[in-house]
Amino acid sequence: MKKSSIIKSIIAMVLFLALTQGLFIGGVEMKVNAEEWNVNSDSWVVTDALGRTTPAARETDKVQKDRFVGIFYHIWHRDFMNGTVNADKKAPRNVSQIIRDNEDALTNKRVWGPEISYHYWGEPLFGYYDLSQDDYVVRKHAQMLTDAGIDAIIIDYSNYYASGAHSPSGYTESSLRNLLDTFAQIQNEGGDTPGVVLLLTWNGEYNGPAIKRFYKDFYSKEEYKNLWFHWEGKPLILAQNSTVPDEIKDFFTYRKPHPLYTPVTEANAWPWLSIYPQEPGYTETNDCEIVTVGVAQNWTDSLDFMSAQDENGNFIARGRSYTVGGNNVLTNNPISEEYKSEYGANLQQQFDRAIELDPSMILITGWNEWIAARFLDIPDWAASSKKETPVFGGFCDVFSTEFSRDAEPTREGNLSDNFYNQLVINIRRYKGSAINNQDMPAKNIDVKGSFDQWSDIQYEYRDDIGDIAHRDAKSIGYRVTYTNDTGRNDFKTSKVTYDENNIYFYVETVNNITPYTDSDWMNLLLQVSSDNPNWEGFDYIVNRTNVREGITTLERSNGGYNWSVVSDNIPYTVTDNKMMISIPKDLLGFGQQDEISFNFKWADNSGMETEGDALAFYLNGDCAPNERFCYKFSQVGDKADSDSPKSSISLPLVFGIIGVAALLIAEVIAIIISKKKKGKKA
Repeated sequence: MKKSSIIKSIIAMVLFLALTQGLFIGGVEMKVNAEEWNVNSDSWVVTDALGRTTPAARETDKVQKDRFVGIFYHIWHRDFMNGTVNADKKAPRNVSQIIRDNEDALTNKRVWGPEISYHYWGEPLFGYYDLSQDDYVVRKHAQMLTDAGIDAIIIDYSNYYASGAHSPSGYTESSLRNLLDTFAQIQNEGGDTPGVVLLLTWNGEYNGPAIKRFYKDFYSKEEYKNLWFHWEGKPLILAQNSTVPDEIKDFFTYRKPHPLYTPVTEANAWPWLSIYPQEPGYTETNDCEIVTVGVAQNWTDSLDFMSAQDENGNFIARGRSYTVGGNNVLTNNPISEEYKSEYGANLQQQFDRAIELDPSMILITGWNEWIAARFLDIPDWAASSKKETPVFGGFCDVFSTEFSRDAEPTREGNLSDNFYNQLVINIRRYKGSAINNQDMPAKNIDVKGSFDQWSDIQYEYRDDIGDIAHRDAKSIGYRVTYTNDTGRNDFKTSKVTYDENNIYFYVETVNNITPYTDSDWMNLLLQVSSDNPNWEGFDYIVNRTNVREGITTLERSNGGYNWSVVSDNIPYTVTDNKMMISIPKDLLGFGQQDEISFNFKWADNSGMETEGDALAFYLNGDCAPNERFCYKFSQVGDKADSDSPKSSISLPLVFGIIGVAALLIAEVIAIIISKKKKGKKA
């Protein structure tokens, strides 16, 4: 073989490797893996109904990859409520509603269910759902928890095998299987879910047989292998390993569940809930592995019932508003607005403590417990057992709006989605917020022109796809069928740019956008200034009224869901699954030279007006981004973190240029060698 050919071959090989490496390194920039659709929810912003906001992203406060958050998650509602709904025609009963609707509720036993029958402390936003067959709710939970920054759900199996024997109702097999199947489907579609962890009974003697059954039915299945949350390289299980069969013992990482509210006193034990000030669980190499955070605690002088009362009939458990050292409300009304339960003072005090300790894991209690049995004979271990059991009975773990520990949204009291957003805000404080590495050069867009104009606007805001609302499922006890067919336009990506006079918005959906004559069609909501009158933080809205072919209306909030027209001459264009809108800057209060910064959100068929509040974003149609979240646009963008590429030229292009240059050099070298050979022959 000629030397020139050899050199060319070597250089070609180098070129191939360079281009291949460029494609791999630059793949995240150039395109999304077909099996993954990362929406970067940790960069979304939120302002809740109380005005609390996510912390601003800073270069010194980027997301910490070594910080994790778990939350207790319950799948027991169907199996534990089964006996109740069969015996009680009025089940499921709602404690908060019973007290709200009956002035004599605390002294009238007739308004309550039978002894040991399960009662809900309130109604979840999604109704009395049955997780064994309601995929809509499973998907919503996966989405909401992932968006919040939850890495793992801890499923409470502390009641399973507690007596040393298998109990079908305690095993909740159909609910667990449906959850895992739905999670697997979400991941196969390119979505994300929290990892799954099981917490088993406190008695280590019975952990072995329980783990053996769970391994056979679930952990050994190939279709579930990507669903488990890993700790120290293996699926984590909160259990003791002393009686686990040898053949499966090494499959797990074990942490001993600590059943008490008091601090742990041994390594590798994890508390499930603690009273303030919480102390960490630890290992031999990590003195602060985990700290718990609770919405509320069934604790008075010691472990107690949530419904515990003092001698004057005042409720005294550590409810949602309770703080150590605080001026706590004492009243005989467990749903009183005096508590200001919606502010989550207890949760905040515990979060502040946990963030100060900065553990590897924060474990939150909890998400969706919802039910507790009505006891007419309170056990001796409860502090309230020293007193006579009241007529309404006793409820151990949850009781009412104040004395409950679920963060899942509800319309009960004034709780709304405040606790969910409080989780989001504090998890961002703990983990940090993602920085939008935006490059936002000004560009003029002809709204009546081609959508190709947007091709060089690199930064895009993403939404989950395939999440439009469709539901048809029976409630607990089959009392109600929940239906929802409001899903219509499925948002995919958004972009924003601007010039001297206008701000331009682009949105793309999965399928073609429906006609503008549809109700609640393609609303664009803006948060421009917190000083303006607003509805749920939004001071402007587009497409709410008077939408015509190519022309729409911009409105400004007068305070609440009450709007006045700013302009009814806002141009827009829709072609297939793409839409763009142009809004003059001065109509939003921006001058030509002002630096532009605002939050925005798309919503389609959400029923905002009929629902009356932002909870509609959780229920209907589709919105981008999810829930109450917004995208943040800033003309200058956030400061890029030190790990981000500083050049706008992609690495594949760089390697490609290098490769072409290398090939040209090879040709030159080959020519020189060839000429030298000819000279020698002559």
